[in-house]
This record gives sequence, C-alpha cells and structure tokens, in this order.
Amino acid sequence: MSTGPRQGSEGREGALIVRVWLEDRDPSALRIRMTGRLDLDLDDQDTAAAATVEEALAYVRAWLERFAASGGGERRR
Repeated sequence: MSTGPRQGSEGREGALIVRVWLEDRDPSALRIRMTGRLDLDLDDQDTAAAATVEEALAYVRAWLERFAASGGGERRR
C-alpha cells in the first residue's frame, strides 16, 4: 500500500477523509462522515454521512470509481 504520491508524479490527485465516532459511546450509534475532493487542484468537494459500515463502504467504493473514471489520470489545469 502506498502512503502518498510518487516523487515526480504528474497524475491528478484526490482525497477522501473519513471521520468516525460513537455518539454517547454507544456502539450502535456509529456515525461516519466522508468528505472528498476528486481533484485537489479544484475547490469542489462533496460530503456524505453514513450510520453503518456497509453504507460507508458503498460510498467509498463509489467515490473511488468516480475518481478512476474522471479524467483518465491526467492532471487538469
């Protein structure tokens, strides 16, 4: 697993931040907030919320598929 972009990489970069917490320390009160940017050169971002691991995984998969399908890896200027 890579920990970051390769030196000299010219490809487009995105980021997805996943924040998780338990409300009132109750395991059944899982809360997940995801904030993503498909292109770090742009200010456009989207957010989503989930209450289950399955919902969060579905969102992460969809986000990764959108990233892979948008722009073919070429950096936009």
